Amino acid sequence: MKLKIPTFAALLVMAVTGCITTNFNGDSTAALAFKSKELSPKGSGNGTLKLDGLFYEAAQGRVALPAELTSNATDVSAEKPFSAQTVMPDGRVDKLIVAPEGSSFSLQLSAEPSADIVKWGFAIDAHDDEYFTGLMERTVGGPQQASWASGIKPAMDLRGQKVDMILKPTTSVYAPFYISSRGYATFAKTDWPGKYDFCFSDKKRVKIEFEGPSLEMKFYTSQDPAALVKAHALDAGLPFLPPKSFYTPWRWRDEHTQRETYYDGTPVTGSFNSETKEDILMMNAYGIPCGVYWIDGPWGPEHQS
Repeated sequence: MKLKIPTFAALLVMAVTGCITTNFNGDSTAALAFKSKELSPKGSGNGTLKLDGLFYEAAQGRVALPAELTSNATDVSAEKPFSAQTVMPDGRVDKLIVAPEGSSFSLQLSAEPSADIVKWGFAIDAHDDEYFTGLMERTVGGPQQASWASGIKPAMDLRGQKVDMILKPTTSVYAPFYISSRGYATFAKTDWPGKYDFCFSDKKRVKIEFEGPSLEMKFYTSQDPAALVKAHALDAGLPFLPPKSFYTPWRWRDEHTQRETYYDGTPVTGSFNSETKEDILMMNAYGIPCGVYWIDGPWGPEHQS
């Protein structure tokens, strides 16, 4: 597949259209369709990203956002964002804002009052051949040992998995950002815990939910994965450039044993840190500069940091 980055002007040709869907209870619920040329692999016409199943959870349980909220979501462009609100039977005012930003869309969900709202969520349609990657440095969600279990099948594709967006020990580096092979990526602008369901409970949908009184999601569109990563980095914040010493070789030691002799049989005369001393001496002997010596947690007594 030939990938390219269109100009900013071309990316302004997009729209958000509202539609009405029916849930399992037969009620009309809110839905959105993001349209962008970047969602079309061949660059011919607009591709569509459909969202439905929008909801919030409050004291009375899960509440679906009504179709009235998105029924007029048409002809939205970079110059004309869409916003709407509706009054719920309990008097609560639900608000929805969609703001196109170049090749991206910002979705904001909120309500007043919001004191008892504990969660927001929605679903995105998924194609049969679509794959997803991101969120974490692990291969699969759950305990870290599952990522290197014998005979493991999953790799970079998160399809068919459920992932909790919350830090877990020890190999984590979680981030609420994933990329789809369809040409889009999402970024949850929140620090509340969340959950992702990649076609696990519904093979046709990616389900996303986050705790908190409101929710803002960013949707990036591009057929170039590097452009999606770049757009997210500019939103999340670029990393600081570390000092030059960080680019020298590092030496890491997980556990330490006090030896009686070094590797060549030379007696150890010190009363502690024989392996550390040997590491440094060997790097020096072979002309390897050591910029950082990393001592991990199991170093201490009884493997405690």
